[in-house]
Amino acid sequence: MKLIAAIILTAMLACLTVNDHAEEERVTVSPESEDIVYMGRWEKGEDGFMRGAFECGLVLRFTGTSIRVDGEASGTVLVAVDGGELQQKTLSRNTRVLRNLPDGEHTLEMYAAAQQMLPAFKGFTLDPGAHTLPTERGKIIEFIGDSIMEGYVDPNDAIKGVVNSYMTSYAFRTGRELMNRYGMRFNTIAYGGIRIVGLGDNNTGNDPLGMPERYFLDREYRSNPTAEAERAAAHRWDTSKYAPDFIVINLGTNDTSATNSQVSAAMLSFLRELRGAYADAVIFVMTPFNGTKASALLEAVAGADDNNIILIDTASWNIKAGSDWLHPAPNEHVRAAGFLLEALTPYIEAAIAGPTEVPTDEPIDGSTAAPVDESAASPGADDADDSDNKVVHRGGSLSAVPFVIGGIVLAAAAAVVALISVRKKK
Repeated sequence: MKLIAAIILTAMLACLTVNDHAEEERVTVSPESEDIVYMGRWEKGEDGFMRGAFECGLVLRFTGTSIRVDGEASGTVLVAVDGGELQQKTLSRNTRVLRNLPDGEHTLEMYAAAQQMLPAFKGFTLDPGAHTLPTERGKIIEFIGDSIMEGYVDPNDAIKGVVNSYMTSYAFRTGRELMNRYGMRFNTIAYGGIRIVGLGDNNTGNDPLGMPERYFLDREYRSNPTAEAERAAAHRWDTSKYAPDFIVINLGTNDTSATNSQVSAAMLSFLRELRGAYADAVIFVMTPFNGTKASALLEAVAGADDNNIILIDTASWNIKAGSDWLHPAPNEHVRAAGFLLEALTPYIEAAIAGPTEVPTDEPIDGSTAAPVDESAASPGADDADDSDNKVVHRGGSLSAVPFVIGGIVLAAAAAVVALISVRKKK
């Protein structure tokens, strides 16, 4: 009996030793590997963790049948393999990010699942004998916005009960499609409730800073109750670490308590700061889907007097509000992504082709980008604008660009529009 027990114990120890050796043989990928393509705000701390902020992401090509995080990790992420469907995972020690893959080359995509998900990891491990592969680094597009851009939907419109998910966002859908088409990188700097004009300590429990200030800090709002405390807790972001070629801004929905002049001045200041940080970026300013402060945004774009700051009027997209009369439902995000892709594509293809190729001087009409499926319309009130016109205002690339804004909410903009004519400067 003792002999049998000894044999069993020896066999168990041998199995443990084999497993230990197998674990040791896994290939470690440093978080600073040149083959990891980081997208958005990532910084490595002195504790060895690579930490992400806002709606950041990464891409890594590798060989083998599985990939896992190396040691301790935290945060909630969206992952996909080889351009497939996304799934949500909560990171912890040695989490298997992907497994049971066919042996061969694969591409991992990993994104922060939503605001404040703050992914953190110390690297990856691969199968024994596997290795990473280089990924072409394409042009960068960055999206800046609020809860709509971040992917929040009303609970009554949620799919499988998920009310806050980056994968819902029209910005994410647009960015991922541009990555698939052109090899671009993308990320989103968005946070629910954020404004153009910050309300300081009268923030009613939300971010006390406006986006023009928040953008230049290293992370989104957490929990500090005052503007001073939040500034002290965050750090200045080094804009040279991740310089976008294109920027898409959709802000203003939460600025209902600010005056038009306040919004215009704050946005103009923001645009000038962005230009100071990114001298060559093409910047697109979208009017909010419900038209809030659109005339003030038009005034700011015109005031910037910059050939590469372009206004996109979303009025004719007719993006419907969801059950809460504010946030579009998921199917409306799909439509918005189609229209936005249509508007951006000429500029992106011109940049990829080189300086001899420029977008047409005719206004871009995105109405054919995503046909409206009336049977899939969002529940809730339709508070979108009824204008028949959508113009991409090219910040001066046309000798005179009429900007037509429909709807009662924007009627005051008509007088401003009639006076604005921006000419391209050589």
